[in-house]
Amino acid sequence: MEDLIEVIIKECTPDFNAGQYRVVLVDRETSRVLTIWVGQFEGGSITLGLEQTWTPRPLTHDLMAGIITQLNATVDRIVITDLRDNTFFAIIYLALDGTIYEIDSRPSDAMALAVRMKCPVFVNRAIADKMVDELDDIFERMEPNATTH
Repeated sequence: MEDLIEVIIKECTPDFNAGQYRVVLVDRETSRVLTIWVGQFEGGSITLGLEQTWTPRPLTHDLMAGIITQLNATVDRIVITDLRDNTFFAIIYLALDGTIYEIDSRPSDAMALAVRMKCPVFVNRAIADKMVDELDDIFERMEPNATTH
């Protein structure tokens, strides 16, 4: 797992202009900030999990967590593995009866499950570096080219 960076899901906040949520991930070792944009439903679900606020009836991610728990399985970890064509990919590592199952997932669903199951979250180092490079490019474009007085 040397190519993986463990991150903390720091916050998940709505961006009403974009109609999405911004999930802030923080590298446990370096405090480097990584950002992923997710849909409204998943962002809302991640936020509820982070705040440990529950609805009267289980939402989809609560249902997933309930099924996993009832089966005496655990979520070992989630890993954000790839970024292709502006789409992130993730794997949920589910442990059941001594076997680890790799389940393909959207990162948003995996993170919503992770906050409920309190499991570690990792990001592939190459993806993290690319995310930081993209943020640097955005900030560089925001900088004025010259100062006039």
